[in-house]
Amino acid sequence: MGDLIWEAGCWLGERWNALPERVRSVVGAVVMLALLALAGAIEGTAPSGMYY
Repeated sequence: MGDLIWEAGCWLGERWNALPERVRSVVGAVVMLALLALAGAIEGTAPSGMYY
């Protein structure tokens, strides 16, 4: 099972590195914004959560 996970990680890493840098930057920015929105939805207030 560990080998399967390792191989999948290596395959995903190769695919990720094959993408142009601009595409990786856009995907990274979209993922970060999505995680920020998710954190804001969980928090229920501003995404920073510093209003306590």
